[in-house]
Amino acid sequence: MKKILLPFIFIFSLLPAAFGISPADITLRSMVDTSLVPFYHGVASGDPTPNAVIIWTRVTPDVDGPVSGTWHVALDTNFTSIVQSGTFTTDSTIDYTVKIDVTGLLPNTWYFYEFNALGKNSLTGRTKTAPVGGSSQLRFAFVSCANYPTGFFNIYDRIKDRNDIDAVLHLGDYIYEGGGTTVGPRNDMQPTHEIIKLADYRQRYSSYRLDVSTRRIQQQYAMMAVWDDHETANNSWTGGAENHTPATEGPWSERKAAGQQAYDEWMPIRLPEPGNQNKIFRKISYGNLADIFMLDTRLYDRSIQGGNATDTNRHIAGNEQLQWLKTEMMNSTAKWKIIAQQVMVGNLTPFNLVVNTDQWDGYQADRKKLYDIILNNNIKNVIVLTGDIHTAWAMDLPYNTATYNANTGAGSVGVEFVCSSVTSSSSPVPLDPIYGIITTLLPHIKYVDLFKKGYGVLDLKDTIAQGDFYSVPTIQTRDTQQHFETAFYTIAGTRWLKKATSRTLLQDSTHYQAPETPRQDITTGIKTRSNDLVVLSAYPNPFIDKILIQFNTASSANVDLKVYDITGKLVKQVDLGHLSKGLYNKTIQLDDLASGAYKIVLSNNNEFVEKTIEKF
Repeated sequence: MKKILLPFIFIFSLLPAAFGISPADITLRSMVDTSLVPFYHGVASGDPTPNAVIIWTRVTPDVDGPVSGTWHVALDTNFTSIVQSGTFTTDSTIDYTVKIDVTGLLPNTWYFYEFNALGKNSLTGRTKTAPVGGSSQLRFAFVSCANYPTGFFNIYDRIKDRNDIDAVLHLGDYIYEGGGTTVGPRNDMQPTHEIIKLADYRQRYSSYRLDVSTRRIQQQYAMMAVWDDHETANNSWTGGAENHTPATEGPWSERKAAGQQAYDEWMPIRLPEPGNQNKIFRKISYGNLADIFMLDTRLYDRSIQGGNATDTNRHIAGNEQLQWLKTEMMNSTAKWKIIAQQVMVGNLTPFNLVVNTDQWDGYQADRKKLYDIILNNNIKNVIVLTGDIHTAWAMDLPYNTATYNANTGAGSVGVEFVCSSVTSSSSPVPLDPIYGIITTLLPHIKYVDLFKKGYGVLDLKDTIAQGDFYSVPTIQTRDTQQHFETAFYTIAGTRWLKKATSRTLLQDSTHYQAPETPRQDITTGIKTRSNDLVVLSAYPNPFIDKILIQFNTASSANVDLKVYDITGKLVKQVDLGHLSKGLYNKTIQLDDLASGAYKIVLSNNNEFVEKTIEKF
């Protein structure tokens, strides 16, 4: 887990007493919503353009093999005004995920979409295309760092409920790669061990996507996302990671590729180069008001952390990406240039000490190149949005801190808003008394909070851009409260922040949200019984010596697993015992079987489910 390293702050450790719920509380076990069969993971959309958007889902079939279905996009939730439709086929090679790049849409328009397969409808999703020309206002929520065991994703719920934004920007750490040992209120993350292989990453995304808060926010808003380190491993870089040991965990190249493949499968992003899952930096245009540049400062061309921070051979973005950014920003006709990326750009160097070599402070040559691109080409209205550090910040970006004027903002290149985490660890206690010390030592920093969990809202108009900071009072239980903390704005044509006196508001009326239940069964019109026993996956397949089965039982029951060979002979039986209702991962050792095809049958008190597997 990433640490917040400030030399003028005592390092606090998280104590079990700080959390009010025992990890052993079985009532907190996650549940598959069996009414969503076979679309248990919900729906999502992302990367909108004026006439297109990615729509996503995942189908969970009862029997392995290709699954075909249809999709529809409409102007209404009853799908009486369908504007686009088509068919899809998915299978285990892409983990039964479905991604459709829907084209031929109208700009700046709310749409509803759904998928149909195996006689069922998915949840109805809602999305919005980008404007093509002028727009009076744009609003984006921005978030990062959702560590599942640490707490509930109340922040996602608050964003979903407010219903006054155009889209969500996720700035990284959508998942975490660690095992489920973090002290916190949830002990049901799957798998429970650190994820390393493709099957592990797929199951971790599955676990996150079964979370109701995650499902709801992505059902209602398009998401534009970039990865940070935990989508692969902590403090990763191009050639490795602090949390990766090749001797015991295999080649980094394989783990990195596995994390990137699962990300592409499970996230509604549009790759800038189809088939190249290593490259995700891209531009998303919102008419004349904003161009959003999604950067990869983590995996594409980052040098290892540490060493000489001023070494010109060390990169965080790299020459190719910076040249791409330069060309795109120079050609941009949008008023605001939004750089959405992972780690803090602004300097955090009290007494000229580099506190954290993982952020741009550790790669100062690349930061100078970025600043030179902006200033030498007279690129104005640059706003950086950042996640990663689990804390909230608002700051100017001085080209040279020695000549920067904190009173007027002169000498600043642009501004930066850093959102706190959704759940990931920060200080366990408020640190308000030291914030004045930080802003005195580093006067370009206008706001800092090292304790609260929260999110940001970026409000854009033609003459002004404002970042609002919100927090939630707890992540230890599901809670419906939130608080407006503070806000800062920048005037178009300037390069610095000023404190706002109030939060921003949506000027136009809100649009109704998609319903939280699927439409009726598409073949009979009657809602059929939900599945009591669901097998979400069996990995790897083919296998060598063991398989990892992820399944859900909707009722407490005795569960057992039988393995049959191709002739129907029972070759292995495993009693999994009496299980409380919920989601489980079980590793089944099958090294004693000969090579060939087998059928596994998982059964409880009420029903059974079959899966075909193959051993190398």
